[in-house]
Amino acid sequence: MNKNSTTAKSNIARLNSIDSLRGLAALIVVIYHARAMLWIGLSETWRQYGLSLDINNWLGYATAPFSLGGLAVALFFVLSGYCIHRKNALTLSQNPNTKLELKQFIARRLWRIYPVYFISLCITAIIDAYLITYHPTYVHPGQDNSFFAFIMSLLSLQGLAAAPFGSNGVFWTLALELHFYAIYPLLYYISRKFGATKAISVTLIVSVIYILFDITFGFSNKLPYRNNGVPIFLPYWFTWGFGFYLAEIEAGRASIPKNFWLLSIVGAILTVPALLSGYQPLSYFTSTLVFGGLIWWSTTFSGQLFWKNIVGIWLARIGTFSYSLYAIHVPSILMFKFLLSPSGESFKTLIPTILAIFVSIISGYLLFLLVERWTLKYPKFLQNFVK
Repeated sequence: MNKNSTTAKSNIARLNSIDSLRGLAALIVVIYHARAMLWIGLSETWRQYGLSLDINNWLGYATAPFSLGGLAVALFFVLSGYCIHRKNALTLSQNPNTKLELKQFIARRLWRIYPVYFISLCITAIIDAYLITYHPTYVHPGQDNSFFAFIMSLLSLQGLAAAPFGSNGVFWTLALELHFYAIYPLLYYISRKFGATKAISVTLIVSVIYILFDITFGFSNKLPYRNNGVPIFLPYWFTWGFGFYLAEIEAGRASIPKNFWLLSIVGAILTVPALLSGYQPLSYFTSTLVFGGLIWWSTTFSGQLFWKNIVGIWLARIGTFSYSLYAIHVPSILMFKFLLSPSGESFKTLIPTILAIFVSIISGYLLFLLVERWTLKYPKFLQNFVK
């Protein structure tokens, strides 16, 4: 075995720092949703209590940054692009003519995604059915719990062919993930044939054109089933594609942009007006360089060393079951809120929110033990079946 081959194989090893970032992103999303679902919120707290010395109020005010927790989805997208392409990028660095094993790629992705996805949709259906029957105050306006919506969500067509299924609205991002996987072979081909810079340029151009078109003509607002996010992957493609590009940089097939940290700072500055605009894809687009810089630094020696602290270690542990946590946390929070507040009223204190976060983590870990951990290893029967 030559030196380059040995180096490539060692580089394929799982990075704990990436698991730490996964855990961080998942935890931020959980806090974001738990805070919104159980707490009365900043505005109401200020209206009722103002500058009262009650510690509950100030604890609530201290959570203000988590109102931007939705941006963690952009971090997930960049991480996904990086992780999906990392092994293939390292392989291409050894043999630039390596073709993508398309059948194996599709089978691996479906095996990794669908068991947890299906079980989570079923759990959502069960919890929703109970609340719809006995506690309709928990049913959101426009919530669709039909079998047709279930099937459309299972096919990752929510927001396009039907409304997203039930109360677990986070799955709009999983639908986009599956769309990214579907278009991945094209990115792989462009990168293999013309280079990584051409590949990331395509995603950049497509995303910019779509965002400008959407802002100008309001296309996404006219979609009949639009929910939390635009159910079209195009404005988010650059965000996912930048993770793809980071994997190419790590593999030595592309160079880190000059003044990358400066670009990250510019991205952070531009994210402020992007957030104020209220147009979500724009804020994801501008924050791409911020999260890209964070991921790139986390793969360096200093970054990996940083995440070896006690917080990073615990975040990495959460990161190992971040997918299960993502998939199950909303139903967990919803059921927990019902048990504490059958009337559906939100709480003035953050204590229920904190408890809900722990309940979500436990639920996510149980789903990981029961379902997800069996999908981590690609089974031989599936390998043989798609040959």
